Amino acid sequence: MDRDNLNKIIDVKDLVEELEILRKKLSFYKTFFDNTSEALFIVEPESWEVVETNDISSNLLGIPKEEIIGSIIPQFKRIFKLLKKSNSPVILSEMSLDAADNTPLMVEVTARFINYNGKQLIQATARDVSEQHQLTDKLVQADKLVLLGQLTASVAHEIRNPLAAVNLNLQIIQRKIPTESPELTFVKTALQGVERINRIVEVTLNFSRSSSPDIQFVDFNKLIPATMELFSSAVKRKKIDFILNLEDGLPSVYADYKQMQQVLINLIKNAADAINKQGTITIKTYSDKLSKGNEEQSVVVSISDTGVGIAPEDLPKIFNPFFTRKEEGTGLGLPITQRILHQYRGSIDVESVLGEGTTFYIKLPAKIKN
Repeated sequence: MDRDNLNKIIDVKDLVEELEILRKKLSFYKTFFDNTSEALFIVEPESWEVVETNDISSNLLGIPKEEIIGSIIPQFKRIFKLLKKSNSPVILSEMSLDAADNTPLMVEVTARFINYNGKQLIQATARDVSEQHQLTDKLVQADKLVLLGQLTASVAHEIRNPLAAVNLNLQIIQRKIPTESPELTFVKTALQGVERINRIVEVTLNFSRSSSPDIQFVDFNKLIPATMELFSSAVKRKKIDFILNLEDGLPSVYADYKQMQQVLINLIKNAADAINKQGTITIKTYSDKLSKGNEEQSVVVSISDTGVGIAPEDLPKIFNPFFTRKEEGTGLGLPITQRILHQYRGSIDVESVLGEGTTFYIKLPAKIKN
C-alpha cells in the first residue's frame, strides 16, 4: 500500500473518531436539554414557530412533543417585544399557553435571545403557576371578606337605629289609617321594605360578628338529614324530590356543628330557590384524599340541583359579597359559607350548566376519632 492511500485511511479514521466524539457530545447535551426541570422552548421570531422543545413541555401541556415542534405560539410575540425593549439579556414574564383540549394554562416564562448559525432565536423556559394564581385569588378573596366584615359591622349599626325609628313611625301611621283607605296599601308596602332592610342588616351583622365556635366531631351523615327537616315547610310549595347518597363509614370533621349546619342550609336553600316548580336535589357524601400521594383524607359533600343553573359570566362573581340575581336575596349566603369553610381549612367549588343545574362541592379535612 502506498503512502498516499495510507494517509487517506488515517485521515478517514481520524474523521470517524471526531464524528463519534461529536455524536457523544450532542447526545450528552441533548440528554440535559430533554431532562431539564422546566419546559424549554426554542422559538423562531416573526413566524413564532417552535423549532425545538423538550419532554417536560409535553408533560406540561399534555400534547405530544412531535405536535409541539412546528406549532405556532403567537403569545411569544409579546415576549419578543419585551426582550427587544429590555436592557437585561433575560426577561421574566407570564403568559397563557393552550394545553390539551385548548385549556388555558398560566405559565411563568424566563426568556432570552440566542444566536445560532447567524440566526436570532428565542430560548424560553416555562413553569406552571396556575395553582399559585388560584392561591393568590383565594388570598385576595379572603382579604376582601375580612375588610367587608369590618366595614359592614359599622354600616349595619349606623342603619339599625334610624331604621327602628322608621319602622315605629310607620306602625303608628298604620294604626291611625282606616282599613278601607287606599293609603294603607302604601304604608304596608313601606313596612315590608323596612322588614327586608332589617333582615339584610341582621344577616350582615351575623356575617361580620365573630363568635367563639364550639368545636366538636361533626358527622355529616347525621347532620344532613337533621338539616333537611328544616326545609320541609319551605319547599312544600314546590315539587322537589330529595335524593340522599351517603357513604357508609364516612369520617367526621372537627368543626362547629351550627356553622356546618349553616353551610348546608345556605347551599340547600340556594338549590331549592334555583328550581322553579319541580325538580330534584341530590346530596352525596364521600371521602377523598386531599392530594395525590397524601394519606390525609377529606370529607366531601356535593349538593346538586336540576334548577336554572348559573350563567357563565356570573360564576366568577357568586362568592362576591352582595352579588345576587334573586329579587329577595342578600348576596351574603355564599360568602358566609366560604368564610366558614376557610376557618376549618375547607374549600368550596361549583360547576353549573345554564338551564340544566348546579353542583356545589364542599371539602373539609377528615378527623378520625381516637
